[in-house]
Amino acid sequence: MKAIIYTSPSGAALAELPVPAISDTEALIAVDACGLCGTDLMKLAAKPAHAILGHEIAGRVSKLGRSVKGFKEGDRVVLAHHVPCLRCHYCKRGSFSMCRQFKATNVDPGGFADLVKASELHVQHAMFKIENGLDAIKASQTEPLSCCLRNVKRLKAEEGDTIGIIGLGAVGLMTAQLLKLKNCAVLGLDIDAARAKNLSAYGQGFTDAAEFEQTLRDKTQGRGLDVLIFTAGPSSMVSERAGWLRDGGTLNIFASFHPSGVMVDLNAVYHRELTIMSSYSPAPEDLTESLELIGSGKFSVDALKPKTFALQEFDAAVSEIRARTTMKAVMVPK
Repeated sequence: MKAIIYTSPSGAALAELPVPAISDTEALIAVDACGLCGTDLMKLAAKPAHAILGHEIAGRVSKLGRSVKGFKEGDRVVLAHHVPCLRCHYCKRGSFSMCRQFKATNVDPGGFADLVKASELHVQHAMFKIENGLDAIKASQTEPLSCCLRNVKRLKAEEGDTIGIIGLGAVGLMTAQLLKLKNCAVLGLDIDAARAKNLSAYGQGFTDAAEFEQTLRDKTQGRGLDVLIFTAGPSSMVSERAGWLRDGGTLNIFASFHPSGVMVDLNAVYHRELTIMSSYSPAPEDLTESLELIGSGKFSVDALKPKTFALQEFDAAVSEIRARTTMKAVMVPK
């Protein structure tokens, strides 16, 4: 079978691999679609050892271990890559993505492949049936949407809140859609005029920070944002734009930043009672809810304008995402 395999330090390349063997409690999934995530691009740039690429997976059960219950061969499924144990200190407190098992689990060999192996844990807790009528491209966005959904839940966004989003790529636009469903007012900022325009169905997009700030003042009578979400941008912008928050507001870090560090005025955090909050990955129920949002049409994957690429076009997909000519690339094994 064909798969995109990370080969440090030269990057990733298309390779021919043996089909993974499965046990009686595992499943083999034929991949129909796998989204290219910003995390994959970070791995390609950072070149960590043994990186596994591709985790936004939708496909079909190709082979099933004889002890597996609840699925049959041919079932269309979404497969998440990490699985929490559901019983440790972290899981019991709702911090599923901090669970040690969560961080240690993954699919084999990664989602950019003809076939992937789902372990017993994955089959039990991270594999979900796709309803008839929902295509694989849309279903593949369950995992990234669930990350955004968990973040919005953690923020406790309420109807009438005014929320800013810096970075209007796929994650920013997904977040804006979820906030629109909660009747929040969304203001977005991006250097790309096309991406700022894309926000129009869910809020107001800007490329000019001064125009963003003036609109913010007008909308909130000078109060400021209830929440400011960073999905992209230089780390210096975090401290520069924290002043856009109202007293008692929340600064939300929803992206990885360069390890140079972020300087935040701790006196302002203290005296203004600001909250700094992050979010990383979803809980199992977030995956279920996200698949339902996509299947019901309440969330529009089409708004992301996904573009499909064959496995042999992986380098082109990466290049288009980096060049910002494509917002969402989805690998489709042929």
